[in-house]
Amino acid sequence: HLLQSLELKKIRGIFFAGQITGVEGYIESAASGIVAGINAARFVRGEEALIFPEDSLIGALCSYITSSNLNNFQPMKSNFGILPPLNQKIKSRQERNRQLALRALDSIKRFVQNNDLK
Repeated sequence: HLLQSLELKKIRGIFFAGQITGVEGYIESAASGIVAGINAARFVRGEEALIFPEDSLIGALCSYITSSNLNNFQPMKSNFGILPPLNQKIKSRQERNRQLALRALDSIKRFVQNNDLK
């Protein structure tokens, strides 16, 4: 029912955030509010929505809540398990999570640069 911009698919210009979207937790609700707010402002200005990269937690969370099967949907908190897997297998959970975090940071940096965000 929602696009990754957190806009309703069927009614343009209506954005949702927080628990109603399927995120769970204060930080997750705040993050979804940031995404919805940014995209609502961009909509009003006639600009294209920003879709955060799926290898960042905010992007992965938006992807999860907008593309999960509605028949067995479960609300989701941020966790490394919703990120796309790394290209290489890493046995140590701590090192794997560190590599996922580094990849996410690089991805967000590129996202900011590519979209001329400040």
